Amino acid sequence: MDDDVVPVGGGSRSLKTAATVLRALRLLGDHPEGLSASDLAEELGKSAATARYMINTLCEAGYAERATSGRCRLSDAPPWGHWGTTAEPSSPVPGDPDPGAVLAEATTELYRRTRQRSYLVRRTGTVVATVTDSRGHQGLAKHPGLGTHVPPAHAHALALTKVLLATSAEYREAVEEEGEPLADLTPATLTDLAALRAELEDVRREGVALDREEFAGGFATVAAPVVSPSGAATVALGLSCSARRLALDEEELVETVRAVAARASAQWAGEIGARHVGMPPARPNETVEIEPFVGGLSGPRR
Repeated sequence: MDDDVVPVGGGSRSLKTAATVLRALRLLGDHPEGLSASDLAEELGKSAATARYMINTLCEAGYAERATSGRCRLSDAPPWGHWGTTAEPSSPVPGDPDPGAVLAEATTELYRRTRQRSYLVRRTGTVVATVTDSRGHQGLAKHPGLGTHVPPAHAHALALTKVLLATSAEYREAVEEEGEPLADLTPATLTDLAALRAELEDVRREGVALDREEFAGGFATVAAPVVSPSGAATVALGLSCSARRLALDEEELVETVRAVAARASAQWAGEIGARHVGMPPARPNETVEIEPFVGGLSGPRR
């Protein structure tokens, strides 16, 4: 597995990752006709999976764009250029209507009903999974190791990305290219590809995914897809809780996640009216937090 796939907190590996990204930008600048993922991988000496992850991240951030040929090239302007703050809101799924506040309200509703930290994750491009929203109160544990992006090498271990893997053959292919055995983030992580494929079949059938201490020891996640009006499932809604809480209340948590995600899907499709879900009132000495993830809101609320 390439170091450059995994976001790190600091040190020489962070500098190496930054240097690789700058090299990628320079290469794109030197090739105005664009580069394919395989071209970029060869130039950088990295795997195809790493190159695709890098391309999708650069495109999502606005530094690059895909040509009609499928090749990647630099954008006409950087993210702080003419797009500015006037860009119109866009749908997570091209061609589908903008969901408006539906996804944010669903994230709030899930937290309100469970009092567990809730997350919204989107798959952009092919292999980039991005945490775009989160709800929780001050003091409520955040899921260890979960940043703003989930690299392909870790997608098999988290319920929020298992849901997306189950619905995208292209995404599964990118994860499988990391090779077997899959990364074992904890002793409970599923590392066998055949076993993962079987689990993803269950996820497709049941419409919900779980991880029990697979991504982080002592923690669990539960997630379900929010389906767009066209039937695409590139958005996952879920929660993080202690492994002990999941063991005690699994049925209740699973059904709540499934119900809130299903309602958000129906609201997005216009089948039922959206309703405003305000942040739940804080309990004594508790501050409700809205995490400042990409595309989300930020700031505490008492």
